[in-house]
Amino acid sequence: MKTADLIIASGEASADLRYASGFSTADAYIYIALADRRMILVSALEFDRARLEHKNGIEVLRDTDFTDLERPSFADIALGAARKLGIGEFRVPADFPLGIADRLRAAGIQVRPEEKIYFPEREFKTSEEVSKITFALRLAEKAVMHARDVIGKCSVNNRRELMFEREIFTSERLRREIDLVLTAGGAMPTGTIASAGIHAACPHDRGTGPIHAGEPIVMDVFPRMLDTGYWGDLTRTVVKGTPAAVVRNAYDAVRRARDLAESLLAPGIVPATVHRAADDLMARAGFVTERRPDGSYCGFFHGLGHGVGLEIHERPNLNFRGTTPLKGGEIITVEPGLYYPEWGGIRMEDMVHIVPDGARRLTRITDDFVIE
Repeated sequence: MKTADLIIASGEASADLRYASGFSTADAYIYIALADRRMILVSALEFDRARLEHKNGIEVLRDTDFTDLERPSFADIALGAARKLGIGEFRVPADFPLGIADRLRAAGIQVRPEEKIYFPEREFKTSEEVSKITFALRLAEKAVMHARDVIGKCSVNNRRELMFEREIFTSERLRREIDLVLTAGGAMPTGTIASAGIHAACPHDRGTGPIHAGEPIVMDVFPRMLDTGYWGDLTRTVVKGTPAAVVRNAYDAVRRARDLAESLLAPGIVPATVHRAADDLMARAGFVTERRPDGSYCGFFHGLGHGVGLEIHERPNLNFRGTTPLKGGEIITVEPGLYYPEWGGIRMEDMVHIVPDGARRLTRITDDFVIE
């Protein structure tokens, strides 16, 4: 009996499936890979489109080719395929649906979850993938530049609140301005962060309420392109007016930590080494990472970066636990940050491509901090 790989998911939800087949759908379909044959089994609704969009080397078959049932389930189709193709064992992703696995096992088909990375080659980007990711990044940059322009047009009222078009300017409005650019550019805005003041002390607080002059505004923008599925990732922090000295010093420390980290990145470097170097630089500048008596953390308490591709967070991880050296070909973020509940947070994020002689910065947008 043969062994085959099996994925049942939607192309939008499963990066592995989209990577393997080249076909993205909102509804789930089946991917089967034997030693000498790879195929997708799709519904009649998706059949014609799948034949146009699939990757080379993929057979496109109707899911009804493997069962005579009027309304077959995915388990029925997979079981029918196993019988017709002589498959006795399926290797499946670790998050494979339990109910389908139980049905297959009850019918005598072995199901073996694959705990390790299903497609490890996804970590190392082709030139085509680099172009797709860079395209998404350029759209993120366009959105942030638009946001800077809007902030620059704001006035300040007597309560130090920003005003735009005769209304108090809020994080919600800033996020909407960013997301409109992303949507118009063909991307799906997914959790855009536009967080100001003390809200920015929590790295993934999306931001809420009025924005005030002098306080840091963290804009973290990560669009996913609808046509390719690839992501961009960008963070910039700005302030309208004059920041406090501690905020200015924190920004300078974060910027220098980013530059240091990018200068160290190269094939063969251990990610933890780069993370520690960035952390040490910010600590020497007076921004020590610590846990306070109430249990909260301040300083630099998240990872320095992560891989980006068909998922917004994928391998490799650039943090203090990362012991596997970089090999070259990865696209990763470099995003040091500092966070203090007394005044807020600062984060700066670039995307870089690991190339033979170091790291090539893909991000082009400037580091402008103060907006008059």
